[in-house]
Amino acid sequence: MGETLELQPRQQIAAAAYQLIVDEVRPFLAAGGRLWSKGSQGYPRRLRQMLQGLDRAHAVTFATHDAMLIDQSQRVVEHVIPMKRIVIEIVDPGQADPRSNSTLAPIGGGPATSPEELITIFDRLLVKCWVTSEEHDRLNRAGRSFQWDAPDGDGWARYRRAGVTAIPIIGRG
Repeated sequence: MGETLELQPRQQIAAAAYQLIVDEVRPFLAAGGRLWSKGSQGYPRRLRQMLQGLDRAHAVTFATHDAMLIDQSQRVVEHVIPMKRIVIEIVDPGQADPRSNSTLAPIGGGPATSPEELITIFDRLLVKCWVTSEEHDRLNRAGRSFQWDAPDGDGWARYRRAGVTAIPIIGRG
C-alpha cells in the first residue's frame, strides 16, 4: 500500500505531451499564435516527435497494390490523416488550416482535456497505409497544405487527388 503505480508507456507519452500542451502550447495560442503556419514555434513538430511512441503501437491497415508488390523494407508508411492534423485536433481543432478546411469543427473529438482523452483522439484518427516512394511523393504534392492536413477530416482526399488507391490489408503483409 502507499506505492505509486508506474504509468504504462502510452500513458507516460500522453502525460508528457499533454503537459506541454497545457503549459506551453495553449498559452501560445491564447496569445495569438497559430499551429498551421510557419510561426508555430515548432510545437506541431515537437508534439509529433513526442507522440511517435503512440504511433508505433498501431499496425499498418491499408496499402496500395504497388506497395504490396515490393519488399516491406521498401514501403513507405503514410499517415492517412497527417500527424500534424492529428496534433492540431488534440490541441485545438480550431487551429486547422483554413486553406484546406471549410469548417473548423472537430474531426475526432478534440481538443483533448486529459492525457487519456489525448490517447483516445490519437487512436481514433490514426490510420496507416503502405505506399511506394513515388506514391508518397504524389501524395505530398496533391494540393496546397494537403501534406499536413486532412480537408474537413477527410484523410483520403489526398489519395483521391493524387490518384492513389489503397485497400484494407488486415491480416496480410
